[in-house]
Amino acid sequence: MIAAKPEFDPLELPKGRMFLGYQTKAQRLFNTTSLLLIPKSRQVGITWAFAFTAMKTAAASKQAGGMDVYYISYSKEMTRGFIDDVAMWARAINDVVVQIDEVVFDDDGKDIQAFRIRFASGKSVTALPSVPRSIRSKKGLLIIDEAAFVKDLKELIKAAMAFLVWGGKVVIISTHDGVDNPFNLLIEDIKAGRRKGKVFKITFQDALNDDLYERIMLVTRKKASPAGKLAWVKDMYDYYGEDADEELDVKPSAGSGSWISPADIAAACHDEAGEPRFYAGGLCYVGRDIARRNDLATISPFEDVDGVLWQREEVAMKNARFSEQAAEFDRIMRDYNVVRAALDQTGMGEAVVEAAQDKHGEHLVEGVLFTPTMRLNIATLLKKRFEDGTIRIPNDDKVKADFRSIKKISGGNGAPRIAEDGSSDGHADRFWAAALAVGAAENPYQKYEYKPVPSGAGRGDEGSGGGRGVRGHQGAL
Repeated sequence: MIAAKPEFDPLELPKGRMFLGYQTKAQRLFNTTSLLLIPKSRQVGITWAFAFTAMKTAAASKQAGGMDVYYISYSKEMTRGFIDDVAMWARAINDVVVQIDEVVFDDDGKDIQAFRIRFASGKSVTALPSVPRSIRSKKGLLIIDEAAFVKDLKELIKAAMAFLVWGGKVVIISTHDGVDNPFNLLIEDIKAGRRKGKVFKITFQDALNDDLYERIMLVTRKKASPAGKLAWVKDMYDYYGEDADEELDVKPSAGSGSWISPADIAAACHDEAGEPRFYAGGLCYVGRDIARRNDLATISPFEDVDGVLWQREEVAMKNARFSEQAAEFDRIMRDYNVVRAALDQTGMGEAVVEAAQDKHGEHLVEGVLFTPTMRLNIATLLKKRFEDGTIRIPNDDKVKADFRSIKKISGGNGAPRIAEDGSSDGHADRFWAAALAVGAAENPYQKYEYKPVPSGAGRGDEGSGGGRGVRGHQGAL
């Protein structure tokens, strides 16, 4: 079934103005090259325009150049949205659609959900949320969207070149994510003549020159004006701040991009994560990032379920008194079978850690000093969890934005370091609470039993207790 008719219909646009100038130029370049790279500004409608290209390509007969289309991005939401746009275009120009359905691909033993829209031509548009190895056996048109954020992009680019052997085409679209990202490296190779292909850059100013502001006002049913345009553009640059160079002006940053790939973050999101009702009573590891005013005081318990750490809930408090934070931490320690809690001991955390240890014991509560080395160590452990698929976090926009906000930067001595890019609603506090929890879980819990020495057996028996088993955890971050 075709998706519901959107509020905005492209045929409502003035005649001859269905696409803006840069969208038309990109589609013309598509017609003249087999490999097209489009580094672009945020939210300029290139994906929307290429949904039309995908529809037209799949709906055409083989004699007219029709072929199957495959679309890849890093999240399920983007792939579903692309299929909806293809269906909208099909409806708008009356092309015949057979049906829209969900299909499952096998990717090395893992089921990968995809969306597909089939046309009367016998061709289809298939949208994949990740990179199944089966892409190597496909032919036709391949569109890779937000490529800089797709997992294993370097390997995907290798697989994509096979589309060209049989007369297919490849379009790679993305905003930048650092100079060292494979997307930017491929652009540089093409510009230097080391590889064949074409590059078409679309900056925010390019889009503005081709009436992006006026189009947005039309779609949102607002009145455009010269003064309004100046104020709107200023707002956009103010919102992006220091990220405007990369996000709007299409200049890759000196950093190497996201510490944890958005594809890995999307794969780790689960609707049951962050929901206390799903706690099964297993061993838990807690991370606590301490803050008082500007940032979020965050507490994150993770349950170990067969080697996978499931976040069971999230406490995120802004401008909360230390007594309130302590009460929430006490509740977490009471409600979950916590075998280790790691707390940020830096600065104001010294007194907080001491109070928590006095109440819950040093065998359960450990303070962690956030030195640059320690930050890198626990961030690396967290990154590995995402790459291995052994962590689950809530499917929440704020949570995902927090994890994406951590970037990797080359240090002065060549060693990597990490920094927060300012895009989260705190200071990547959810990220650091999770990193602390993962660091706590790195040294496995070891239960031990204390048995008193029988009366009169050997020396030192005056300290023997009642013989109860004692819960404990050995090891330190």
